[in-house]
Amino acid sequence: MDAEKSGAIADKGGEATMRYARVFGLVLILAALLFPATAGVAQERGITPTEIIIGSTVPLSGPAAYWGLGVGRGIDAYLKSINDAGGIHGRKFRTVLLDDSYLPPRAAVNVRELVERHNVFAIVGMIGTANAFAARDYIIESKTLWITPTTNDIWAGLREKKYLFVTYPSYLNEGRILTQYAAEKLGTKKMAVFYQNDEYGLGLLRGVKYGVGAAKGVKLVGQASYEVTDADVSAQAVKLRQSGADTVFIAATPTQGALIVREMAKLGWRPQLLATFTLGDPIMFRLAGEAWNDIYLTAYFPLPGSGDNKIEETLGTLFRYDAALRGSPYNALAGVSFIEPLVEALRRVGPDVTKDKVVAAMESLRNWDGAVARGVTFGKDRHQGLNRIYIVKASNGQYVKITDWISYQTSF
Repeated sequence: MDAEKSGAIADKGGEATMRYARVFGLVLILAALLFPATAGVAQERGITPTEIIIGSTVPLSGPAAYWGLGVGRGIDAYLKSINDAGGIHGRKFRTVLLDDSYLPPRAAVNVRELVERHNVFAIVGMIGTANAFAARDYIIESKTLWITPTTNDIWAGLREKKYLFVTYPSYLNEGRILTQYAAEKLGTKKMAVFYQNDEYGLGLLRGVKYGVGAAKGVKLVGQASYEVTDADVSAQAVKLRQSGADTVFIAATPTQGALIVREMAKLGWRPQLLATFTLGDPIMFRLAGEAWNDIYLTAYFPLPGSGDNKIEETLGTLFRYDAALRGSPYNALAGVSFIEPLVEALRRVGPDVTKDKVVAAMESLRNWDGAVARGVTFGKDRHQGLNRIYIVKASNGQYVKITDWISYQTSF
């Protein structure tokens, strides 16, 4: 091949290469114009074009199963009702519930599975202060949205709370408020506490001590703890009676809460009884019998049978999706109260969902009322969405409201 022909071929090859490069470049530009949202952007974990994946680890078995089954199945039934109404901006919820039997090590393992295997967008309604404490650091480090773990006040000193939102009362303030009420209205002079020997029970014990210190003429004269595996609390009942207390505060699971009041009744001893709002389900009248009457508790949303139309409508919806929830209506409603603000935030965000957009939407809630949760307020410097409770009294198998809302300061 002579030099002239060789040069001609080279020129044609170069022109062809340049034409290809120009066409390829135009294709890239068009692609960028047509698909700007996907160019270089990673998929948000737990969000697909058709799904929003929500997870929780709850005690579906063990001593706290009354809580876990009610809360977990309540969340699931509520989200199913939303799915059947069209979902949120074209996406349907998928709920993943894992059983931890109320054991902190198992809860920690479950949380990792929810994040790393099931790829959840958020963890909602995780039950148990000790369980939450065991998984707290991992959840924070994984930057997973954490919506209302049902825990004691374990957030003090925790720097990174960007993805944590709580619509749940403070045990510390509940213990104080009930103790002061007992001192002022019930004539309490000598207080004793029956409590679970972990952060849940200890948090409420600290609240009672706080209340005793703030009240006039009240002494803490006794305390008796139990382990979550205890099936016999008769020794604790004897110890509490020997303390000389006229009032006993109960910080327990439904199982041990029912056991202790039944043991007191066997002894023929009936002090004034107080209990945390976590024992507010009507199931306690079945577990404890007549011994549960006349006990004072707190509440943070309108109770079943209180005449609140939204509550009754919500219960009707939950029961249609899961008839078993009729046996645990309060706990089912609690589950709804945990997830409602997140659902509202997702509605406000629109179809383009990211964690940070959900955070901004959550922080925009001001005195917001859901079907169950009431008066929820968040902000950039406030991720504790509720700071008020009221007091009820158990009477003839139902709870009767006896005070208006009682507010306390937020702490995070």
